[in-house]
Amino acid sequence: MTPFMIVLGLALVFEGGQCQEREVLVAHGSVAVLPCVDEYSTLSYPTAVYWSRVIGDSLKTVWRREKSGLEFRPVRDQPRATCPVPNFGKGDYSLHIAGTTIEDGGKYFCEVEGKTRMVKVIVLRVIRVSFSPAVVVEGSSTEAMCDVSPTTPFVRVNWKRNGHFISRTSFSSVSQRDAGIWTCQVSRNGVAVEATADLQVKGIATPQDDSSVLYATVGSSVSLPCLFTDGLIPNTVTWNRTESPRPLPATFELPLGSAASATIQRVEDGDEGMYTCSGRMKGLEREGIKVQRRMELVVTRVLSSSASSGNGPMTLTCHLSNSDNITSYEWLRVTYGPNDTQMVTSVQNNTKSFRIQQVTEKHAGEWMCRYYGIQGALGNVTYQFNIMGALKNEKSSPGNKTAMVMGLGFLFLVVFLVLFQMYRNYRRKKMILLYPAMETIVHQTTTEREQRQRSKAKMTEPCVGDPKSVCV
Repeated sequence: MTPFMIVLGLALVFEGGQCQEREVLVAHGSVAVLPCVDEYSTLSYPTAVYWSRVIGDSLKTVWRREKSGLEFRPVRDQPRATCPVPNFGKGDYSLHIAGTTIEDGGKYFCEVEGKTRMVKVIVLRVIRVSFSPAVVVEGSSTEAMCDVSPTTPFVRVNWKRNGHFISRTSFSSVSQRDAGIWTCQVSRNGVAVEATADLQVKGIATPQDDSSVLYATVGSSVSLPCLFTDGLIPNTVTWNRTESPRPLPATFELPLGSAASATIQRVEDGDEGMYTCSGRMKGLEREGIKVQRRMELVVTRVLSSSASSGNGPMTLTCHLSNSDNITSYEWLRVTYGPNDTQMVTSVQNNTKSFRIQQVTEKHAGEWMCRYYGIQGALGNVTYQFNIMGALKNEKSSPGNKTAMVMGLGFLFLVVFLVLFQMYRNYRRKKMILLYPAMETIVHQTTTEREQRQRSKAKMTEPCVGDPKSVCV
């Protein structure tokens, strides 16, 4: 018996009954409410409620309550369909189906038996988003489908990915950027219902594509990410430098075990360029499929230049091995306060180089160059201005120069006189040692001369107390 004949038969059997058809759209996995309300309130307290659905050419009972109040439920499985009895007093006999599946779509009948008989027909259409094939691997083809059960040609379908409307639902080479929440919006008779599904693309989740750029300062460490999607274990992982004959850096550390991310412990000049992470995946239907990801490493540093005399101005330049993605620069001064609190002050914007007209002690410390791209700040590179270097390059005033010259001249004179006297004593001693007899004569002569000078001084001294006497 066809569904049309069943409806016709019920309408003929229930003499004086009301037979109406209504359509309900629900998303897969949601709660479906099939309305069955007595709009005319002719049935105050019905004695029996029967819910059934058409499966093939037969009518199957979904939920029922007899006149005696006996309610029938399935024994083996937890019932997903129920009809809240407390709502009967309000004339509401709607059927609630929890966790709706695509198989729940179809035609349902609500029969309420009381003083009169009421029959209502509800068509439940379930909307589901699916992908073909079910397991999507990057690089392969896939198609997003919006299933409506039971099908009908009179619907309007729109697609969204991560909340944005799109027009393309099939891909010949899917990538990680195609992953996310896919939404199918179905509209019919002025009613719109959305069904969603999460598309997970098997492969390398981070980075998503080959446009990733990493920035690292000379002397620092940097991590090169290569993360596979959950539940996916790479069979083999290899790293190499793309489009470069140079080997991997000396401090390059390969991953251990199933991890694929690598690390350069100390970045040096010459480490810039393209790096490729590749791996063969296992655990999929297509064993040994290879995926790879390229990323660029940009090495940054601050270059300083000053006058050859060491007293002239100094220029700090923010140098990047590749500045194609840089839109602007900013120079900042970093100072530290109590408890190692850091204070950053902007000094100059929109210039790659910063010029210090006269280097003084106040310029010593830490300087920072921050570089920006379209998406915002990309990184920082710092330069440590040594205090001794600043003092060395500081210009001296004319007064300080004069004092310094005079001090050095006086010191040189004292040293010269001391050395000259030491030389004279040395020569004298050397000459005397050559003639020992002369040394005795010179010594005796000197002694006699000193005695005569003392005697002469006593003879010329007047006597004290007696004016007549003369002291001899």
